Amino acid sequence: MAEKREKLKPANVAKICEQIFAMPVVKVTAPGGKTRESLRVHFENRTIVATQRAYAGRMRLEVEVLKRLTEQDAPVPKFLGGSEQIFFQQDVGSRRLSGELLNGTGEVRKQIAARAFESLVRIREAGERSNLADIVPALGADEKWVKGFVGTSVATSEKYKIAPPALDFQALVDRLHVPATTFVKWDARPGNASIGALGHVFWFDWEHCGKRQGMEDFAWLAGDEFWPVDTDDVVDILTEILPSDRGANDLDYLGLFITFHIVQRLTIIHRRFTKAGWVDAAKAMRYDKIGVDPELAKRLCRHGAGWADRSALTRPMVRWFDDCAAAIPD
Repeated sequence: MAEKREKLKPANVAKICEQIFAMPVVKVTAPGGKTRESLRVHFENRTIVATQRAYAGRMRLEVEVLKRLTEQDAPVPKFLGGSEQIFFQQDVGSRRLSGELLNGTGEVRKQIAARAFESLVRIREAGERSNLADIVPALGADEKWVKGFVGTSVATSEKYKIAPPALDFQALVDRLHVPATTFVKWDARPGNASIGALGHVFWFDWEHCGKRQGMEDFAWLAGDEFWPVDTDDVVDILTEILPSDRGANDLDYLGLFITFHIVQRLTIIHRRFTKAGWVDAAKAMRYDKIGVDPELAKRLCRHGAGWADRSALTRPMVRWFDDCAAAIPD
């Protein structure tokens, strides 16, 4: 097992920054809270983000991914250098995608959503150009993982005390057990992106990236509890931006994957609720925590039902999501 490294204190981070950038540090802040691994370093006329990871191997991979994406001008924070203990990246701002989506309404919200999806497409294309699939691990590549992924619907039924769905589990496993060939961020939640000054969407935190079918990032985005855009609007957006030669097949796959991804989000929410009750949703969004909130969970169920209804394989999940929403306490 890899040895876990001790986290540097802000004062040590400031000292390293002054040595590397030859500028005095005014202050170091923790925009995501003191427990997070990224800090904002303030110089007199600029800010940067300093990131450290508990495991050296994971950080080295993240650095290499960020370097290659930077070289391809992908919508990510530019890599600015670093040491064996810590690395530095462009500060892409504090306007999280989750907050911008919440504050946007109507067509403005749809436009923000479209830019978010388009940015993920650009990242996927940059990953292909820089051969990132050759250096990142395969994710969910074995059949056992896929069986567990689909089977979560049964385990979660027990947690919410509702009837399990009548699914063709093997057919679903066969459809979701796919070759891992395309670079993905994997945890492309709205809280892991920010909106820059010109309205561009930037994605940060690359320590969990890997490779799989390629549509999973869209599932992480539209299957998050803080995602407010309905299924039909997401389908319309993706129909416009996905390559025409594979768009229909990709959307079919996405519908299956996102259905069970949403089940997993509901599982996490139930676990956190059971342990500590509901939380302040606004505070959770601000600090990029799990949205353990009854209205967010019920909206997840509505979105899940919308995706499930798009395929005969997942249509029994429509009733399941309705039952789950009814079982969520206020």
